[in-house]
Amino acid sequence: MKGIYFIKNSVNEYHSSISGYFETKEDAIKALEHCADWFRPNGTGTIYFQEFGIKGKCEEILRAK
Repeated sequence: MKGIYFIKNSVNEYHSSISGYFETKEDAIKALEHCADWFRPNGTGTIYFQEFGIKGKCEEILRAK
């Protein structure tokens, strides 16, 4: 299964943004240490895996709070 991992962080009460894209799950987990949700410490956010293709699934991999 080919795809990309990405970290999503909240930026306020209503919105979130993607903090980075990664080739491997391990790289995404390592980078999560430097990301933070709104009013939360570093190491918080959600890692997703987006499968390539028109019908590619998006799956939540890790939610760090």
